[in-house]
Amino acid sequence: MILDTSFLGALADREPDARELAAELELNGQPRRIPSMVVWEVYHGLEKANDDPSRLKAEYETLLDHNSTAEMDRQIAQRAGALYAEHDSSDDKKSLNIGDSIVAAHGLALGEAVVTNDSDFRDVDGLEVVSY
Repeated sequence: MILDTSFLGALADREPDARELAAELELNGQPRRIPSMVVWEVYHGLEKANDDPSRLKAEYETLLDHNSTAEMDRQIAQRAGALYAEHDSSDDKKSLNIGDSIVAAHGLALGEAVVTNDSDFRDVDGLEVVSY
């Protein structure tokens, strides 16, 4: 499973539905991967936080430590670029931001679902999306 930023944020905020799904994934032995782009988005958000980010940073560090990181290689970059262009030029599909195109490319390349509540992912052909 590819874990999107929205899911990590829900876990850091201790949302019950997200925590329930996380426990289910762990119990089932599902692989859980956090794209390096999501790590970037998390730390970008932490740096912009108005409040003291120390509690949230500790929550995210725990999440990052307990899941593997999926790095962006050439294949992922190529697929993400193509997805971004496809959605950007489509009249029927929602636009994907750069980060979402990279996360979606990980899911497609690895044949794994993306765990998110972000509806933009629903228009990506061939991508399984798991909501919480």
